[in-house]
Amino acid sequence: MSLVALSLGWQGAQAQGMLPGCRLENGSLQCVPGLTASPQEQIHVLEGRISEDQKSEEQVEQNIEGLSRFVLEGDALEGELLKADLILDGDAIESVHIHWYRRKGNGHWQLVANASETTYQLGSDDLGRSLMAVLTVSTSDGNVNRTNSNVIGPITAR
Repeated sequence: MSLVALSLGWQGAQAQGMLPGCRLENGSLQCVPGLTASPQEQIHVLEGRISEDQKSEEQVEQNIEGLSRFVLEGDALEGELLKADLILDGDAIESVHIHWYRRKGNGHWQLVANASETTYQLGSDDLGRSLMAVLTVSTSDGNVNRTNSNVIGPITAR
């Protein structure tokens, strides 16, 4: 068990989103006996963790040297062709891959199987969902960077 919260004191632990003598384990707040958090404190900590997870899920941003444009273009209509407009200039670029993702509402992004080209044909599986693309660039020095496009959707029927 990490004793970071115990050694930091209440203010330090609170600044890190923790409670003294407690840690988050598999979505459950575990505290040292005698230091049990109140239900309100537990909810506050869990809401903070959920919020952090959602923020990190929303954006995959990393700096890709030589990338000046990565934008999805097209209409959010079934049957339309979406295009990833990409301007990338770099001497050390070894490989470039585009992966397409979709999600319904505020759900989790899911990889679209067999879709790794610069274009994507919207179909019936995309109705009511939003789409984005993730660009993955590998360089000759072994670095791999990713960035996400804008989001298009929700997709509607013609």
